[in-house]
Amino acid sequence: MPKVKVITDPEVIKLMLEDTRRKILQLLRNKEMTISQLSEILGKTPQTIYHHIEKLKEAGLVEVRRTEMKGNLVEKYYGRTADAFYINLYLGDEELRYFARSRLKTKLDVFKALGYTFDDEELLDVMDKLLQKEHEFKTKISKDIEKKESSLKEFSNEDIIHAIEWLTMAEMGRDEEALELLKKLGKILKK
Repeated sequence: MPKVKVITDPEVIKLMLEDTRRKILQLLRNKEMTISQLSEILGKTPQTIYHHIEKLKEAGLVEVRRTEMKGNLVEKYYGRTADAFYINLYLGDEELRYFARSRLKTKLDVFKALGYTFDDEELLDVMDKLLQKEHEFKTKISKDIEKKESSLKEFSNEDIIHAIEWLTMAEMGRDEEALELLKKLGKILKK
């Protein structure tokens, strides 16, 4: 199984962001599970879980890993097709861009609760541009890692994910626009 899979199709990203599918992908991160196991944990009917699993299978995010006979029934155990999925919410799809920006608005409430004062739109614009840069670099780095998967087998998924984060920061440190945005962020978020 690949360690990293970059998802660039906006429709697949939207599919992944749906709450139940997101939870299924989280549960399958560390362990193969059956529809009945997922159903019990998530408190949803097996039919509902089956529907979501089928959508995830069609998108290439989940696969049948093994089967077991339980009496007269065949139990299918599902797993993810990669340890880590990287998505880019800034691929030009307006719905995804709206979603990315709305997620940032919650952070503004946290900053306000901590006593920061700022112009909401100015801060949102800076954060949005920084996040777009970050996603751009992470996508590029993740695609490179996908190509070099065989040389990374001895490293844990956590190590690879942290390496992607550090490499992204390095890229941002070399990018003049990202540096200017970080300086602006520092000026805006100052008590």
